[in-house]
Amino acid sequence: MVLVVGPYIRKLPIRDQMFQDIGKRYQGVGTFVVLPLLFITGLINIHFITGISTIFKGLDNPYTRTLLLKIGIYFVVVLLTLIHDLYTGPRSVNNPKFRRLSRAIGILNMLLSIYIVYLASRLRFGG
Repeated sequence: MVLVVGPYIRKLPIRDQMFQDIGKRYQGVGTFVVLPLLFITGLINIHFITGISTIFKGLDNPYTRTLLLKIGIYFVVVLLTLIHDLYTGPRSVNNPKFRRLSRAIGILNMLLSIYIVYLASRLRFGG
């Protein structure tokens, strides 16, 4: 949202309210539908590509290490998303401290998500 809508909204006098409205509108889809769907499809992909038992065989090959790193970062992203959407985001309208914290969490979340895409491409080419 920040990369697509952010540059336009930042110029408006009611930008804080606009961010709140857009965040509330898409929060349910992003947090409670897309993230669990990504996890489920990830498990299905693991099953068809290497088998679920690959996760439990240890860290002896690069594919498993990369996969476990990707899964761990995914759970960090889920945690940060929940904190951002349910705690800091709603409080950021009238509180500059929460606004800065919410922005920092959002940026960190975006960077970690990009890193997950990088790890996914590494997995595609063997780990």
